[in-house]
This record gives sequence, C-alpha cells and structure tokens, in this order.
Amino acid sequence: MAVGSLGSLGIGSGVLTSDTLNKLKEAEMHANLKFYNSQLETNSSRQKDLAELEAKLLAFQTAVNSLGDASQFNQKKVSPSVSGDSAAASLTVGSLSSLTNMKVIVDQLAQKDVYQSNGFKDKTSSVLQNLGLQGTKSFTITQDGKEYKIEIDQSTTVAQLAEKINSATGGKVEAKIVNTGDKENPYRLVVQSKDTGTQNNISFSGDEDLLKGMGWELDKNSISAGGLFGFRENGNNDKTQISGTLSSKPNGSDKLLNSGDGKTSLTFVVKNGDTYDRYTIDIDESTTYDSLAEQISKKTNGKVNLELTNTRATFKTTNGAELGIFDGGYAVDEDGNIDKANYTRDEKATKLLSEKFGITLDTSTPQGYNVSKDNENHIQKGMDAIFSVDGVQMTRPTNIITDISPDTTLELKQKGEISFNVTQDTAAIAESLESLATAYNDLMLNLTAATKYDPDAGTKGNFVGVNAISNIKSQINNILLQTITVDGTITVGDSETSEGTKISSKVSLSLADYGLTISNGTMTFDSSKFNTKFNEDPEMAERFFVGSNGFEDINLSGEKVGGFAKDNPDGIDFTDSEFKIIYNEETIDLTKTKNGDPFILKGSTDEEMAQNLVDHINSFGLEGLEASFEIINQGSPDQKIQFKIKGTSGSDLEIQGKEDFLKQFGLSPKTMYSNWKEETGTFGILKNTMREMMSSEGSFGGYKASLTKESKNLNETIENTKNSIDAKYDTMWSTWAAYDSIISKLNNQASVIANMINAANNQNS
Repeated sequence: MAVGSLGSLGIGSGVLTSDTLNKLKEAEMHANLKFYNSQLETNSSRQKDLAELEAKLLAFQTAVNSLGDASQFNQKKVSPSVSGDSAAASLTVGSLSSLTNMKVIVDQLAQKDVYQSNGFKDKTSSVLQNLGLQGTKSFTITQDGKEYKIEIDQSTTVAQLAEKINSATGGKVEAKIVNTGDKENPYRLVVQSKDTGTQNNISFSGDEDLLKGMGWELDKNSISAGGLFGFRENGNNDKTQISGTLSSKPNGSDKLLNSGDGKTSLTFVVKNGDTYDRYTIDIDESTTYDSLAEQISKKTNGKVNLELTNTRATFKTTNGAELGIFDGGYAVDEDGNIDKANYTRDEKATKLLSEKFGITLDTSTPQGYNVSKDNENHIQKGMDAIFSVDGVQMTRPTNIITDISPDTTLELKQKGEISFNVTQDTAAIAESLESLATAYNDLMLNLTAATKYDPDAGTKGNFVGVNAISNIKSQINNILLQTITVDGTITVGDSETSEGTKISSKVSLSLADYGLTISNGTMTFDSSKFNTKFNEDPEMAERFFVGSNGFEDINLSGEKVGGFAKDNPDGIDFTDSEFKIIYNEETIDLTKTKNGDPFILKGSTDEEMAQNLVDHINSFGLEGLEASFEIINQGSPDQKIQFKIKGTSGSDLEIQGKEDFLKQFGLSPKTMYSNWKEETGTFGILKNTMREMMSSEGSFGGYKASLTKESKNLNETIENTKNSIDAKYDTMWSTWAAYDSIISKLNNQASVIANMINAANNQNS
C-alpha cells in the first residue's frame, strides 16, 4: 500500500500519524540518496564538458588526418601560358603523375565524319518514290572494318531510314533529320560518325542508283581505310593465297617497272577473324622481284610471302589468315601529303599484277567507297587530331587524350600553341596547417581549463586528477615537438648562390623547419617559411609529414651491348629463344607478338632494333612493367645500348630464356625481388595516436564510455534505493495502521468501561 493512501492514520492513537511517517521517509530518502545524487550531478557535468572537449579533439583530428594523408601531398597545380577562350588546350594532372612541364602545339583537331543527303519535301514520304526508284533497294555503310547493311522498300520513309541506320549500326553511326528551311525540299538526312577520328570515317557500297539519288555518288577508285577489304582473283577457293600463271620463272633481279613508269603501290590485306591488317608496299623503277619479296616479308613481319615457280607467282599468308590485294596505295591530298585514312586505285598497279604476276583481280567485291572529293554533301571530313608534345609529333582519334603520361588528361580545344608548368600544389597543405594551428589552440585552451586547479581561488576543472584527459596534452605535444630523420637531400657547396650540389642524405627535421612552432602553449604557422622549405624537396616533406610505405621499385639494368643489328642484318628470330618475362603473376611470351604471330626483331641500326624490342615488350601492356633503353656514348665508335626493365607495382620480376640469346641484349636469366619498406612521418604517427585515443578502447574513448556506464549505474542505484525505501514505508504504513486500529478499539473499550463506571458511581450517589 502506498504511504499516505489512508489519511485516517493516527485517529485511533493520535500519535502514529501519516505526517509523522512522511517526515521519517523524507529524512531517510535524503540521507540515503544525497551521495548518489551528488555523484550523478558530477557525472552529468563531466559528460557535458567532455562533449565540448570531444568536439575540439575531433576538429584537431580532422586536421591531423588531412596532413597524414599522402594524397594531400600529391595534388598538382597546372599553370598554363594561355588561359580562357584563347587557350589551345587544357591539361589536368592527377596525383600519380610525375609531369613537370609540357609544351603543346595543336595543328588539327579531331572531328567527326559527316554527310548530308539531298533534300526531301516531306520527312514522312517514301525515299524510293521520291527518288523515282522501283522495287526494294539496299546499301551498306562501312566503318572501321565493319559493314552495316540497310534495306529499304517502297514504304520506307526518310524518318524511318534514319531509324534503320541508327538501329543497324548500334549508334556508332548517327542519323537524324534536319529542317534546312529550304522552300522546296527542306528535309535532309544527316549521317555522322558517333566518335571523332579517321578510324571512324564512313564509306558506302551497294545500290549505286540509290546512293546517287541520296547525294552520295561513289568514287570507286577511292576507298576509306576502314572499308578496304582487298580483292581476290576468280576461281581460287584457298583464301590464304592469291596466285597467277607465269609463262616462265622470272629472274629475281628483274625490274617490275619500266623506265619512265614512275612508281605505284600494292596493298596487302590480312584478315584474322574480324580484324584487318593492311600493309602498303611502295614500288618504284628500282624494285625487283627479290626486293619486293623482301619488302613484303619485312613490312608484314613475315605474315605474307611471295613465292615464284616456273609456272606460278603466289602471294601467301604464313599464319592461315585470309589474304586480299588492293591494286593501289595510300591516297595523296592536294598538297602532296600522304593520306593514310584513304586508299586510291592505280592503273599501273593493276597492270603490274597482270603483266608481272599473271594476276587479274575480281574488283566486283564491294569495298567501303568514298564519294568524290568535290561532293558538297560530304560536309565534314573525319580527321585525327594532329599535335606535338614537347616537339614530338602525335596523332590521336580524339581531342581528349589520356595516354601521353600516367594520370594526365590533355584536351585539345583549337589550333595554337600553349605551355604548361606543373608544380606541387602546396596551397591545400598550407590551409590544412592553418586549420591545424587553429584547432590545436582551441583544444589546448579547453584542456587547460578542464584540468586546471587554482588553490587560491578554490576552483578546479572538471577533469583534475583524470589522467585520461590530463595526459592528452603531453601525448600530442611529444609528437609535434619531436625530430625525426628521413631520406632527403642536402646541398653541398654554396646554397645561397645556387651553386651548391644536391646530394641524397638522411635529414633530421622538425615541424619548426616547416613554419609550425609552439610557444607558451600556442601554435603559430609561418606559410612563407613552409613554402620555402617544402619546395626545396617536396618528396622529403611528404616523407616527414606522412611517411612512406610500399614495395620498392625493381630496376633491372642490363649490360652495355652493341653491334647486334650489324650481326643480324636479316633480323633476330625469337622463335626458339624461350624469352619470357614473368611479372604480377602474368607471363608474357616474347617469342610471339601480342597477336600470337612469331616475333622477328627487325632494324637497320642498334637504336632501331632496341626501340622495336622495347615496343614489343611494352605492347603487352603488363601493368607496372616498363621497358626502355639508354644510348651510351651516342655517336662515338664505342656507342652501346643498355636495356632497362622497371617494375613499379611491387611484384617480383623474373627473366627467362636461353642464356646465349639473352646475352646479346645484355640480359640473363634471373629473378629480382621487390622489398617492402615502411616509414611513418610526424602526422602519420599523430594520426595513428589520435585514432587509438578516440577509439572505444583508447584513453579518451574509454573514459567517455566509463562516464556513460557510471551514469547508468548511478541512476539504477538511485531508482533501486527509492524503491527499497518506498517498500519499507509501505510496510510501516500497514503496521502503523494495524496498531492504530488496535489502539482505537482499546480506546473505545476503555471509554465504554469508563462510562459504565461513571454510571455506577452516579447510581450509588
């Protein structure tokens, strides 16, 4: 029963009243809960102050984490010589790039190949009826070696033709209807390549009346590179060869052209699956049967051979691929420049094949034909970007180039010249150091107030005597004020006049060297001093601030060698060399090309052969592996070549092959192992310390958890104590009520007896 539920308590006794019982309960409650309430009040105050301190610590930790992150030290700043709309290009450099400067000259932007049709009066009208053509027709669009056949009938409208082109090409060729505003025939079909570059140029074949009516009349002597499939002779089912009949075996030294014939070309098309490789061989008045055979073998890397017998001349693939021949070569533009995006047939080549090799090609096989040069409906010619980087001429099919340098994107915008200077972007680091100083000072003010005891004023902070809090200041300062030694550079000689020499050395550094100092508990940052010191050696600064870890690069340098081109004028056959490189758990077989063909190293000089070998190794695209070579004593009689192989992804490197074969390149069978190296910088250490401190198992995190647990225990103890006292006084109430009832009954009985006595006394008197 609850105390106070019966207000009649004490009526019988006049002593055991509810007021008395409530005062006793209140006194006991106060006596028992005073200590716990005081503890809970202290706990609540500490949790409030701890939350404020935690906010300061988190702000400081954020600044520390930023400075302990290696990516902060890899940000690049690109300074162009020209900015705004007049800039010829823009450059974006990521953290992985080592680029320091670049000069770019843009000669030509990449652009799409664009055609328009003749005009139509209505886009919903029939194409064939508008052109006056009967029945059903078809034409083929060719792009990058792929053919897309478009079939139309009498019901196909201009708009539907656009849809058919988009569907057939999968969007690689885009077709749309435009309204030119012409009064009579305003609607034109515009067909364009989705992507820029000559490899995406569009060419046509098919019904010539239809194409002429559309405004795309074909020039069958001009073929787009992506549409050149080559021709074959009639009646030969063996697609690996093309042959002709000879009256007798020619002499190998016989000339192929007569005096005054000038020159011509033959183009050999080798088809492997869906891939076409095209090889153009130039022929002049000095070319013989033997020299042509040599040129073909060399140019095709042995994929095509010329065989002469007493009765036949045969061009044949050596790898089972299909062979086609085009009687012509690269086109030549109006300025006399070779246009490798297009091919032109040459009557001299047709005559040469017939008279010297007995071959007559079946030219009815459709190719990807261009329209005539003066066709106004070819409104934009697809082009590659032509530009130079640091003097090296380059071409790309797109204006956004990502393969010049790692983690670098060059975007060409217009013709012109521009230079870029790339430096370490220290602004973000300096800003982080400023934020660190601010966060540090706020944190230290809070810590000082929270742990300070003033005996004169009789005041103390909430965390006086709490080691988990009072030790934070010393933990942080011990790291910030320490000196650590890192790999860096020092200047030997007169550094003030820039005549000194930088050499690698171990260097002892502190934050004060980078403009960050602590005096009287206050941190200050000198950005000028930071920039000066940082720019002396950015890599050393990163090692001091963050540290470094990872596998060391593997650098393999071969012996210096020379004369291998002279000793091997016909090339070096890799077939039996067993030459392999194993890296990143991948094996590249250098006895073959990337396409699986036998590899023969060609070159007229050591430099040319070295470059071809390096290109061969790098063509496999093994991530982290790079081959290069250095010319030693260039131009002197003692000139040598030194091959180098570098591994940057932390994998072991193994060179396999026959020892004598590898020796000619200065190499030998061996395995090199990548070693792990780990060093932690100032903020790397502080970052780890702060993370540990703030974790639930750390000093601060653990203390925070203990306060939460203490608060919970105190509240439970107070509640249990209250419940115990309530129960006690509920029992007392019941007991007192019983006593009061007995006393009341006794009082009633006494009153009756007294009344009886008084009545008797009154009768006797």
